Amino acid sequence: MKQHAGFSLLEMIGVLAVMAIFAGALAPSVFQMIEEGYQGAEEQSMASVSEALKDYVQYNKEVPSLRNNAWTEAVADYAGYAPARVLSNEKNHQRRLYIDPDFLSGTSERPGRGRRPYYEQDEGLDAAPSSPRILLVSSLDGPVRARIRNASQFDDVWDQAGGAPIVESKRLLIERINLAPLFKRVVLSNASNNQVGYALEDGREYSVAAASGGGDGVRVIYVIAGTKLNLHADPYPGGGVFRQLIVDEDVSLRYELGGAGWNWVG
Repeated sequence: MKQHAGFSLLEMIGVLAVMAIFAGALAPSVFQMIEEGYQGAEEQSMASVSEALKDYVQYNKEVPSLRNNAWTEAVADYAGYAPARVLSNEKNHQRRLYIDPDFLSGTSERPGRGRRPYYEQDEGLDAAPSSPRILLVSSLDGPVRARIRNASQFDDVWDQAGGAPIVESKRLLIERINLAPLFKRVVLSNASNNQVGYALEDGREYSVAAASGGGDGVRVIYVIAGTKLNLHADPYPGGGVFRQLIVDEDVSLRYELGGAGWNWVG
């Protein structure tokens, strides 16, 4: 009978040994490529969440609360993700959002609590927000649990200064969100001896003081870009809406007497 040639046991062991050596040499490179893929995907995902948060602030005229993960529900539709996908990263570890404790410093506004928005525009801020910054942090090694206790620690993390409680790396990603460009300055001057009013969006009417001592009554507010500003004629309250505009940049307007009577100009 004709015999068939084949591999001996010793030859098969040798082949397997060579394959094991190659696998051992390639494994770290493959693992690194997989991890770099996770990192790249997470960087893109965080950028999308960041843009969605800014869109939410601009279109809803509020900054969502951090409590009970209300922010994830707020931005989910704008990011095109489910809330759980906003909350968790590419490795299913929980991300975390931090608001600068000095965000509203210098204004008369106080942060909201619970599920109430952190900031909700009503009559506008009476001063520019001191530090409207937010940090989105994600770790590929586990959920982010670090706490930022004060504005100084927030600055350290933002700038990656020594002693920062959160240290940025390839495995721990930080997305910096600066909302300062969204806040626009509106100066309302009133040359009339009567108070006049204004309203933001479809909200209630607020007053601009009457002229006094030869000078205009003035009210300065800071509003979120894209806000609809309704300017009322006197008397306040109850004067009809004389003019409407969308605030997309810093603007100054004056209620003054002209050829056609009292007008908001500017």
